[in-house]
Amino acid sequence: MSEDTATASKPRAGRAGCLVRAGVAILVAIGIVVAIGTIFNEGDNADQPVRGFVAGKADALPPGSVNYFEQQHVFVTHLQSGEFIALYDRSTRQQELKGDCRVHHEDTAGIGTLDPLSGLGGALVEDCNGVRAVWRVDGKFSFGPANGDLDRFDTRVDAEGNLIVATDSRSCSHSRGAHGLPPFDPGRCGTPD
Repeated sequence: MSEDTATASKPRAGRAGCLVRAGVAILVAIGIVVAIGTIFNEGDNADQPVRGFVAGKADALPPGSVNYFEQQHVFVTHLQSGEFIALYDRSTRQQELKGDCRVHHEDTAGIGTLDPLSGLGGALVEDCNGVRAVWRVDGKFSFGPANGDLDRFDTRVDAEGNLIVATDSRSCSHSRGAHGLPPFDPGRCGTPD
């Protein structure tokens, strides 16, 4: 082997070594970034910030209960099945009319022809200017002048057992045909006031 050939092959070996070191450095950097993201709870799988409010510990709201959060204008119904339903306390009709009437819970109110929910009595009622509209405690429209079911918010229980009501997720319903009569089509609506 000539001296020129030996000298020419050395730089190639040096380049391969540099590539290996660069590859290792890149892998280490990626590992550090992933570790930091995991430690500081960032990235796609991180806990998302609360865009709404914490309604308290989920197990503090007994199944078969209707709970009102006045400051947030939200009812939280805890069904016997364990599901939580969060409802806005202002009907779609009042929102459209820019009215002030708010829905309240009445333990003894009837729900007309709707089937009752297991372990839950009473109804959500709007008494406004001598007119009464009624919804079952899960927000389903029962009777009276209304444009549909009560607006709903998504709920979830976080890792600490808190019930989170996502007020940026409000869905509402409107009559498909005659105003105030079923069927009601669901959709997304604005932020509560």
